[in-house]
Amino acid sequence: MVVIAVMVVGGILVATVLAVAALRSWGQELNRTEDELHAPGVRTLSYDVPPGRDPAALRATLALAGFRAIEENPTRLLVACPGADDPERVRLLLESA
Repeated sequence: MVVIAVMVVGGILVATVLAVAALRSWGQELNRTEDELHAPGVRTLSYDVPPGRDPAALRATLALAGFRAIEENPTRLLVACPGADDPERVRLLLESA
């Protein structure tokens, strides 16, 4: 019985450490992206999220298309647009999503 209890507690500790590490990594990546998009000279598009639309779903659509974006607030996305045609591509992508 003691061995089983030790294994369960050990498993819970390992799962907790892995979850914390994954969340920390995700948070750091989000901070890096935010810093990059707010850096001087970076071309971005500010997109107002239409009422009733989920900004997370729009961010997922952008990510699948290869664009980096952050939520500046619940009603606005900031999207990196390094290419000259990217702003128009982003608008079309988001309007059709």
